[in-house]
Amino acid sequence: MRSKSINGKSPEEIQASLENSMADGFTPTLAIVFISIHMDMAGTISVLEDAGLAIFGASTNGAFTQNGIEHNSVAILLLDMPKEYFRIEWSECPGGEEIKVARQIAAKGKKAFRNPALLLSTAHVELVGEDVIQGFTEVLGPDVTIIGGVAGDDVSMEGGIVFTNQNMSKRGICALFLDQDKIDISGQAVSGWKGVGTPKTVTLSKGNWIETIDGQPALDMLIKFTGLNVSLDDELSLANQVGMSFPLQVIRDKGVPTMKPPLLYNRETRAIMTGGYIPQGASIRFSLPPDFDVVDTVIESAQKTKDTILPEADAMIIFSCVGRFDTLGPLIEQEINGLKEVWNIPLIGFFSYGEYGRTEGGHLDFHGTTCSWAVLREK
Repeated sequence: MRSKSINGKSPEEIQASLENSMADGFTPTLAIVFISIHMDMAGTISVLEDAGLAIFGASTNGAFTQNGIEHNSVAILLLDMPKEYFRIEWSECPGGEEIKVARQIAAKGKKAFRNPALLLSTAHVELVGEDVIQGFTEVLGPDVTIIGGVAGDDVSMEGGIVFTNQNMSKRGICALFLDQDKIDISGQAVSGWKGVGTPKTVTLSKGNWIETIDGQPALDMLIKFTGLNVSLDDELSLANQVGMSFPLQVIRDKGVPTMKPPLLYNRETRAIMTGGYIPQGASIRFSLPPDFDVVDTVIESAQKTKDTILPEADAMIIFSCVGRFDTLGPLIEQEINGLKEVWNIPLIGFFSYGEYGRTEGGHLDFHGTTCSWAVLREK
């Protein structure tokens, strides 16, 4: 399978890049599209449709290819994958119906392929990622491979978009199913943040809100640990100063912990809202601020996969938390370049509001401050 990545800031630029990519006889069938909400989305889709491409798309908080990071632009991965090897499914997802809608989409993927895996994007930060995973795994089994991210909106917090050729939604689920009898897919969700201190217990929580940790108000515990002067007059102060640098680590029964960054707080109850559900009774640890090892851990996860599972690959897709972009600064380019150099193949990615994937030796989960990557290879 051949792949090429292109990017641009207008439909006209994409038209020119697409034509140039096909000049050598390359005939793509599938376009994975990560696009800014400030671009001409309809015009870009039209260019790809006119070329006969099936589209799996999501809006971003910035996108990238192997050539670097760009904002207010579109990055597109083109693949000449046989059409019978993939299937794209999309659905609106009203609040509270994540499990039901995910089940319905999963049933279509299971009907299409005996052994499906999928790339996934969801729109709207209020969709419960853990429920989306539950719906898919109830139909496809706990060992299904799912790698993806939550669509962005250039950090306006107004809502991202997922789309296909004919469908578009600010509250939806879009899945690209792959036939694993024909396409190898390997990947991992990796954070790299190091835990510190003894495990603590979430003693009271409701949904994404943690009321108390070890019987103490969650906000007070978090401020005490970080030592930061969090302004309670600024609603986003917790996310900006604490959340992305000091994510909570949810300890699982196997594998590495899952990251859930604190995002908002309640001044009266001293509760904190996290980017993902942490159940009452869960064991958690605080995190140290990120260092160079965070990037090294991500790159090493890819190198290990190449050395032990998939020595050759045709394309790479990356879903990286926007918190990594904000927190790591210039190191985020080092991380992307490091992943690129492992296989030296075309890649595409975007900065997301949450990530789907399986940790090493662990569970399929919904994460924050995480890099969830996948590589594809035609058998």
